[in-house]
Amino acid sequence: ASQSLTVSGNATVQAGGGIIADRTGYAAGSGTGAGAYYSGSSGYVGGGAGYGGYGGPGAPVSQYSTYGGNIYGALAAPTDLGSGGGSYYSPGIGGAGGGAIRLTVTGVLQVDGRISAAGGGAMSASGGGGSGGSIYLTVGTLAGSGVISANGGMGSFQGGGGGGGRIAVLYSVYDFSGLVSAYGGGGYNIGGAGTIYTKANNQQW
Repeated sequence: ASQSLTVSGNATVQAGGGIIADRTGYAAGSGTGAGAYYSGSSGYVGGGAGYGGYGGPGAPVSQYSTYGGNIYGALAAPTDLGSGGGSYYSPGIGGAGGGAIRLTVTGVLQVDGRISAAGGGAMSASGGGGSGGSIYLTVGTLAGSGVISANGGMGSFQGGGGGGGRIAVLYSVYDFSGLVSAYGGGGYNIGGAGTIYTKANNQQW
């Protein structure tokens, strides 16, 4: 799911609160960067989904490779949903991708809680993790000491980890002391790191 909010003035995400779009992207096995899967007599394995970073491959089964999903989407203006981890049936064993959050705040956005669009972990053994989603912030001032994250989900057992999502922050004043992360999820192979893009409004590039 996509969440979009425009605030004329100031907005606060209080400690203990959050704007959360975890696991609300593409379902297992679907989306632009869905992880591959193998199912056969020797078992089943899913690769992690990709978005900002490549999905981690799952364990090789027999002569087959369970590839991780590809990267896609825009670096500087990310609005895509995260993709689902490799899964041989739907909704299946893979994790769902993270959702998409778009916030425009003309004044101060104070983040002391969480803004999160994480991919989901695999639902059962050997599924791939979902990729992180997107967080796109356009603010006057970004302040606070909370968490802004679009991390990939964990692969299960032999499944690959989901790739990190994409975060972009366009600002006039950057006074945020918290954690900004878009790392890949763990698994048989770790998902690739996503992207974090920050740009001051007075910068040309």
